[in-house]
Amino acid sequence: MLQKIVDALVNKQSQNYVMTDEDEKIYRYGYVLLCEVFLNLVIALAIGIVFSKTKEVIFFLGMYIPLRSFCGGWHADKIWKCTVISNVILLLQVYGIENIKMYLSMSGMLLIFFFNMVCVYFISPVDTEMKKISQDEKKTYKRKIKFILVFHVIIAIITVLSDVDEFIFSLMFVYIIQNVMLLMEIIKHRKCYFRRNGKLEKVEK
Repeated sequence: MLQKIVDALVNKQSQNYVMTDEDEKIYRYGYVLLCEVFLNLVIALAIGIVFSKTKEVIFFLGMYIPLRSFCGGWHADKIWKCTVISNVILLLQVYGIENIKMYLSMSGMLLIFFFNMVCVYFISPVDTEMKKISQDEKKTYKRKIKFILVFHVIIAIITVLSDVDEFIFSLMFVYIIQNVMLLMEIIKHRKCYFRRNGKLEKVEK
């Protein structure tokens, strides 16, 4: 279904001017990402509405997507896998708010939040096989990550003062998930390195 939509969009685009093979690849990649984002947003809103957690889901996405964009980390190799995993994460967030948050104090959630934030700061950005990051790009990404972290700290302070523990839990969950994605990609890099070299060696960063 998604492929048919992308084909239709590319064909429509090609009617305006003659595209090279390289142009077609770029347009296909862009349209696939656009369709993926749209589909995930629709499903995310549906999850929020069904479980009466629309504000929490929107808050999570607003905090997570920019952070994820610059920090990097593990990505699924198929669109359907990405869609499934993304929405399983949202379901886990909803489940956590309903069933885990009650066992965590505000100070406990803030401690977990800050611990994971520090980890994200020192580990990221992490590139992938699909998206390599140059040294100059890493410096740029690092500056943007710092800005996002400062912004999130301000948001955390506001939510604490407003006593909105659902948002504190969501912010904490954002950084737990981001850390997991970073560590998964680092582990994947090391496994690929070992396979290429055929033996265990020290991995240079």
